[in-house]
Amino acid sequence: MITTKKTLLASLILMAASNSFASSLDIKFVENEGVVSLSTSYKVSGSSAQLGTDDYETGRLRFENTAGASFAAFCVEVAQDHAFADQGFKTYTVGSFSGTQAALLQGLFATSFSNSLNSTQQAAFQTAIWEITHEAAGAPLDVGYGKGQFFVNSLSSSSAPDSTENLAFVASVNSYLGAAANYSGPQLYTLTKLSNDTYQDLLTVSAVPEPSGFALMAAGLAGLGLIARRRSNKQA
Repeated sequence: MITTKKTLLASLILMAASNSFASSLDIKFVENEGVVSLSTSYKVSGSSAQLGTDDYETGRLRFENTAGASFAAFCVEVAQDHAFADQGFKTYTVGSFSGTQAALLQGLFATSFSNSLNSTQQAAFQTAIWEITHEAAGAPLDVGYGKGQFFVNSLSSSSAPDSTENLAFVASVNSYLGAAANYSGPQLYTLTKLSNDTYQDLLTVSAVPEPSGFALMAAGLAGLGLIARRRSNKQA
């Protein structure tokens, strides 16, 4: 099951391996794949004011790098929006997550991500990322209405925050969070944070190769080296 999920994720994320070592990356927003509209409330770090988002189409975001490769990303900052597609390429600083956030995000992707998530599950997965990246350190992971630094107000299709549909959505998000918190397995993914002062920060992930994958890679590189030496000898 893990191998299947890693293969699915690797096919989704088409970032070149060299980007992992770059200090910055130019990317262009393509589209928002989310179709479930969601209203949330949150507090910006260092402030007591409760802010909010209204009817935000919640789900995966699709971007493109300068090589033309399309890749998926998730939002980790609700205080800013992404650039519009017609605004072209924007430069992001390439960084990483650390500590509890990194551990919880690893657990979230290891236990709950797949390419087959439907639109509501995709929105719940994105909401779980927001809870992990916005909730106060040490606070319970709970996106219920009025709880914590970040919480769900309502789905736009619901008439009240305590409707059956809203409660089911919150329960789904919290189940993802519970699985992430209880995960104690290996680090299956490389988590990359893309930061920009003007536009929302992003999260992209790629699967960590199996040990056998490293062996195949080494064998492939050795083969390329042998071919290069043979060509050099023929030219001499």
